[in-house]
Parts: sequence; C-alpha cells; structure tokens
Amino acid sequence: MPVKLVQYWNILPATKSDFDAYFTQAYVPRINETGFMKMVGSWNVASGEGPYFITEGVAGTVAEVESLIMAPIYIDLRNRLLSLVSDYQSKLLVPIESIQPEVPDVEHGYKFNQHFNINPADFYAFLAFEEQVHLPEMKRFGLSLVGGWNVAVGATPYIIDETRADDLATIGEMLENPAYQKLTLKMLQLVSNYGCKVLVPSGHINT
Repeated sequence: MPVKLVQYWNILPATKSDFDAYFTQAYVPRINETGFMKMVGSWNVASGEGPYFITEGVAGTVAEVESLIMAPIYIDLRNRLLSLVSDYQSKLLVPIESIQPEVPDVEHGYKFNQHFNINPADFYAFLAFEEQVHLPEMKRFGLSLVGGWNVAVGATPYIIDETRADDLATIGEMLENPAYQKLTLKMLQLVSNYGCKVLVPSGHINT
C-alpha cells in the first residue's frame, strides 16, 4: 500500500527564480531517478496556515522512503533546497487501514485537506462518523476522496483527510453551504487541533 512523504516550506522571495529552476530541473527529476519515490504533486496553500508550498512524493513502502532519505544524492539535493527556502517541515503519511488511497501518477485538480487529532474517548465514534457520515457527505458536495492518512513521522495533528475537486468554485460552494458547516460542527465534537487547507497547483509538477 502506498505511503507519502509530504514536504512543506516557504520560498525565500530573493531566491524565487533560482528555486523554480532548481526544483523543476534538479530536485524533482533526480528524486524520481532514484526509483525510491515518485514526486506526484506540488501545491500552493490558498487558504489555511503555512508553510505555503507543499510537495508530495509517493513510495510503495516506508522502507523505500527510508532508503531515499539516507541516500547521499537526496541529502545533497535537500541541502541545496534548504538554501532557497525557509520553515522546512516534512511528514511521512501511511494510509488509514479502512481507506484505500487514490494516488495518480501526477496530481490534478484542487485539494481540500482537513487535519486533526481524534479524541481518545471518541475514537470508535469517530470511525463510524467518518465512514457513515463525513466521507459520504463530502462526496455529495462534489469532492472525491483522495485518501485518509495517519502521520507516522512528523508533527501533530496526526490525521489528514484529503479530498479533491475539479475547480475552486466547488470547494468555495461547499464552504459556504450550511450543511457543510453543520457537518464540521459534528466533527469538532470528536476531534481536536482541527485545521484545513485549500491547495491550488503550483505549476511545478501538476500543471
């Protein structure tokens, strides 16, 4: 089952041109050439907290991600990257067992991601809510499920729900819909540290 390495950062304004060239011409293709992981998407955060540039890589196993991050070529690539960006963070995501992720070769569309921690006392109630109410309702708003993920390595919150829309208008209409607002209020009774992001393609990978 696939796993994801998600990396976050802010591009230093003075290095924007150098970053664009380095990321597209060196960082992405050389990581892909290792065979350990495929870079599938890059995003700007249009709404939500930063860092504001997000990139996603997909591997078949956690062991492949470990092999990548220990490889000298990756260490060199990341060191160069760190000279062009600030606020670097990363998370290793593994699928929630009951949700089969949909991982394309290259990401498309726009994303609405929700991240949170499940209240320990409400764990089983949340699982039932997620399967029977939350995910079906998101589909009714016109969004498709990308995946539900546990953060295996990285900072809290530890659960990420990814959904996709073909356009920003669909996400905007959902956010303004009273039914969505009621749905979110129900979720907030079962989780803590809730946040959400609207992601738009950065144009570096998913053009």
